Amino acid sequence: MGFLANYVRNLASLAAGRTPRRPLLFSYYLTHRCPLACRYCSDGQGRPFKEDLVEELSTGQARELIDLLRPDSDTLDITGGEPMCRGDLEELLSHARRVGFRTVLNTKGAGLPQRPDLMRLSDVLVLSVDSLDRARLAGILGGPPHAAHDVLEALHWALANRGRYKSQLVLSAVAMADNLDDVSDVLRLAVSHKLMFQVSPHIVGTAVHPGLIGNERFVALMDEAIAAKAAGAGVLGVLPYLRGLRDGRDYTCHPLLMPTIRPDGAVNLPCLERPRERVSVKDAGGYRRTLTRARLAHARTCEGRGNCRIFCHMALSLLQRRPLAALRELASWRTTPC
Repeated sequence: MGFLANYVRNLASLAAGRTPRRPLLFSYYLTHRCPLACRYCSDGQGRPFKEDLVEELSTGQARELIDLLRPDSDTLDITGGEPMCRGDLEELLSHARRVGFRTVLNTKGAGLPQRPDLMRLSDVLVLSVDSLDRARLAGILGGPPHAAHDVLEALHWALANRGRYKSQLVLSAVAMADNLDDVSDVLRLAVSHKLMFQVSPHIVGTAVHPGLIGNERFVALMDEAIAAKAAGAGVLGVLPYLRGLRDGRDYTCHPLLMPTIRPDGAVNLPCLERPRERVSVKDAGGYRRTLTRARLAHARTCEGRGNCRIFCHMALSLLQRRPLAALRELASWRTTPC
């Protein structure tokens, strides 16, 4: 199944009053390891990912997992932790492409110039950049002293080589109470280079950090992103998402639009942030069988209205419920620049 086919089937489910269960993409947390200590890093349970020590699949096992996922979606997001901690990342991206996945790699990018095949093998490369100022970025990242330099070096290298490798480049930034001007800088860089841009708020658990609530500068940042999108810039997220972040609006979450998979190959159900159950895709024999096994164990999906502002859940849920806006979003998201 592909993105469009699953999207249409989900629309039919919504029209019939049922929960949309067809995945628009899978998000595979290849590892929880990371050399950094980003101030905002949280697994939804209030701890950084690297503190959740999870056994990782071997290269062969990860390839088998990718094979099992492919019948149910055509887009695979590989994230972490820091996925570049895996020396076999190139092999797994290559395998995912070979079996028909559109590949998305989420990374800080440190060391990317020394591993250029990662850009070549990623249809979409999402670089996480929270400031363009080295000193300020260092204060956000933590980790080794050279971390901020390495992240910014990767950004400039990717900008210089995106035409060569034909990868769509997305700049992703986390908006915190003390880096809002920095995020504006990242947005403007993306607009000036005709890149995609994604903004997420600093999350505590699943809620927006209190320092952003009622923050006039945060409202101004979101207004800037909305204006840029209206002017044709590649700002990700339908307008109801961007306005919803700005205004704190409620929405209905459909977490199964993007199932999250742990480093050990288990799916978090209904989502990473509020897992009621974890089922191994390999043990179940595929993703749909994973859902069947979970239903037999009385797992429920999260349809809750509330304060969850996780980009992947909020943006996809609103995308799924607004097909006209989705058509416009899809045109920019799935077009690879030359």
